[in-house]
Amino acid sequence: MPLASAAKTERSSSRKVPFLVVSVAIATVMATAGSALAAPSPPTPPPPIENTQDPSAGPDFVGSSVKAQPLAPKPVIRPQVSGVHGDSGNTKTSDWSGPLGSDTQVRSASGNGAPIMLFPLPDGRMTAGEVDMSTGMYKAINAVDPTTMAVKASWSAPEGQQLNGYMYQKADGEILATTKQGRVYVLQRTDTSQKTTITLKREIDLAAMGFLPGSERLHSAAFDENGGIWFVTGAITGVNEQTGTTTTVGHIDKRAKVRTLHMKDQVVENGMAVSGTTAYILTGPAGDADHANAEGHLYAIGPGTGKSTKILWQETYQAGSGTKPGGYTRGSGATPTVLGNQYVATIDNADEQVNIRVYRQKASRDGASQLVCTAPLGTKGASSSDNGMIGYTADGVASLVAQNTFDQPAFNPGADINGTWNSMAEMPGGLQRVDITPDGKCKTRWSNPVKTRSLPVPSASTGLIYGSTQDADLAADGTYVWYAEAIDFRTGKTVWKKRVGAGGTYNDGAINSVLGADGTLYNAVLGGMVSVKDGGGTD
Repeated sequence: MPLASAAKTERSSSRKVPFLVVSVAIATVMATAGSALAAPSPPTPPPPIENTQDPSAGPDFVGSSVKAQPLAPKPVIRPQVSGVHGDSGNTKTSDWSGPLGSDTQVRSASGNGAPIMLFPLPDGRMTAGEVDMSTGMYKAINAVDPTTMAVKASWSAPEGQQLNGYMYQKADGEILATTKQGRVYVLQRTDTSQKTTITLKREIDLAAMGFLPGSERLHSAAFDENGGIWFVTGAITGVNEQTGTTTTVGHIDKRAKVRTLHMKDQVVENGMAVSGTTAYILTGPAGDADHANAEGHLYAIGPGTGKSTKILWQETYQAGSGTKPGGYTRGSGATPTVLGNQYVATIDNADEQVNIRVYRQKASRDGASQLVCTAPLGTKGASSSDNGMIGYTADGVASLVAQNTFDQPAFNPGADINGTWNSMAEMPGGLQRVDITPDGKCKTRWSNPVKTRSLPVPSASTGLIYGSTQDADLAADGTYVWYAEAIDFRTGKTVWKKRVGAGGTYNDGAINSVLGADGTLYNAVLGGMVSVKDGGGTD
């Protein structure tokens, strides 16, 4: 049933906002608008991460090396950016190579108890968001050495501003970040032979300009293809305090004009997907809409031409009766995934068993439903997902890989570093690949029972999916040995896994895995960053 006419739009507004342009040389401005630091050259590499349990409790390597079985390059989704979920469409897929299990070597770099999320640039440079474990938010944005993880430059938000967990970076080094308090920052990373800097280019204080109601917190922002910026309010309710029961979806065009749309009794709890100038926004129930057998919404929204952004289409999904065991969100936990120029997909929060849901991107004629097909995830009574899906499209076939994160352990390093909060032994787990057939059906291609909660990354160059796992049998006995695991994208079979460390310092915290330009696999962990790379020999 078409639902565009049922949008709960409270009010809209439009106003021009001057961008704040800041020179690095003006120290007084930088003191109030954030800090830009260039580290001495060469920066000092951090020490390795300490093992807090005996890693030799588990085997060093399981399986055997394989030859690359390349897939076709992934479709380009515009704008071309690097973000938490890979690209602007959240496909998580990389064209770069990864390890094949041949003389695979592991290195680690301590992050002093603060894991980091990596955002690679097309030329191989790495930018990282450093996480504050007390809040779950970023405390700094760093330019890091891809090999040693040494910090080359750093930027922090002004005092009283708390960076959010979603950010994006363009190939030219332009970075987009936001704070919960309502500010949007456009930064510039610059690398020369002498130094690296991260400086503030523009700032928009949406809260001060009256675009955000007092009960709402800015959640994220994303670039669009035409130089505009999308933004939404909300929070991941299981991680950050969520006091608002309304959501603001806004767009800032390249002339600095702001258009907003306010929605009652729903909140954004995930990232957004952007393709071209269209934003795909997922909301969960809040306020009067938060009850048993509730509904959530998926929107396709355009920038609009008047005072408000424009809803192109919307659909409801089953949001169930509450947050699932181990879950972080009231509604869907799966950030929308764009599949080429044809589909967009997410996962609902139905009570008994959640479902992968695939929609057409292009608005249907005559108000017909956007829904193409669905497929159940996991098994009844033990099914949920708090991660967006892998998306890949080639030769007319669109594929999704979903994770079952039902009953995942809470991330609680403040207690015993080697406590039971590390154990994934009790979660049912599972990765599941679903293909959308040419006749519009969702067909499960394979399932793998692997227990993982971090966001895996597939390589189109090797045909493997890489993620962070642990030895489930040892975990059941209180020993936590962690692995980088490689799974064949075509068959779903685990081909090899390499031990990276042991104990709570190597807990992946459900953070995403990333591939680098030189074929290195990076896994962020509580203690810092683990890198896994082939050494060139044979096993």
